[in-house]
Amino acid sequence: MRKTLFMQDGPAFKLGVFGYLHDGGITITKVPERWTAQWDDIVALARNADDAGLDFLLPYARWKGMPGEIPQRTHSFETLAHAAALSGHTRRIGVFATVHTPIVHPGVAAKMITTIDHASHGRAGINIVCGWNQDDFDMFGIEQLPHDERYEHGREWFDIWSRLTSGAAKPFDYRGKYFRNIEKASAMPGSLQRPWPLVISAAYSPAGRKFAIDTSDYLLTVAEDLEAGQRELSALASQSQSAGRTEPIKPIIVCYVVCRETRAEAEAFHRYYAEENADHVGVDYWIAGRQTKAMLPEALYRLRSRIAGGNTNFPLIGTPGDIAEQLIALHRAGFTGAAVGFLNYSTDLPPFVEKVMPALVKAGLR
Repeated sequence: MRKTLFMQDGPAFKLGVFGYLHDGGITITKVPERWTAQWDDIVALARNADDAGLDFLLPYARWKGMPGEIPQRTHSFETLAHAAALSGHTRRIGVFATVHTPIVHPGVAAKMITTIDHASHGRAGINIVCGWNQDDFDMFGIEQLPHDERYEHGREWFDIWSRLTSGAAKPFDYRGKYFRNIEKASAMPGSLQRPWPLVISAAYSPAGRKFAIDTSDYLLTVAEDLEAGQRELSALASQSQSAGRTEPIKPIIVCYVVCRETRAEAEAFHRYYAEENADHVGVDYWIAGRQTKAMLPEALYRLRSRIAGGNTNFPLIGTPGDIAEQLIALHRAGFTGAAVGFLNYSTDLPPFVEKVMPALVKAGLR
């Protein structure tokens, strides 16, 4: 039986802060207002989100920067240590760590997440990522497996991790294709959450979706627009049912927010940082690893502004009322929550909390 201390009950629509653990956050822009990811600012944003009643904090993992007209994402912190540290600065919000399965051994991750779960009194979560940027992996001398095979490796990783975080007083051996010679593995205590801490996966491919459905409580996903999101959720529900899940995987959409007093101001500011001052070298580097070659030029241009503006995440641009209405529409479409990012979390999160969230409360989402 699932027993967790955050995100399982409470508001109908979950809200969390996403992508704040490195400079630039979710953006690829050159504007001076961009997020610098100083540690004290990260602590302040975590406390603000906690006090405001948000549900979770979720970074994605970076190991080194990426090419750009200016340095992009070169200043970053590690996610497991971050979750441990922020658990001591917060009271009730969930703290997630993003873990790359080819880099972090499941036994190490299990012990660390269990420690964070006890330190936070049951507020730890893990975002499992089975592959990422090969440039990052080169730091560790790791060549990534072929795409679908990464999830076969990830499933073995999860089997070991989940068994250890559940509390394994009796030692066990493990003989898999990728983890072949694990001897007498054991771990005590188990996590406070049962049988293990909350799991998020951020997979988009068929193999990745299958992995998520088999292992995760929540799926972090993107959508081109509301209609495309609804089609995706319908397919996801069918896939969950076919897999025999008693409770469907819960989809959380990743968004970026540009909130101003008028819609014209919000749209103008988005043009300023995501188009006029986009870091095109960084955007080109990001695109090079994605399936974009078959796109029409107009579609690619729109995607470029979303990459620079928010890493292709779903754009929430407009007045506080506009943004609240869009979040309500996402909830009605079937999303169980949103992970939101900003150009600058210090300046942009407080208006979101003060002006958008009350409308969500009034609508019954919070």
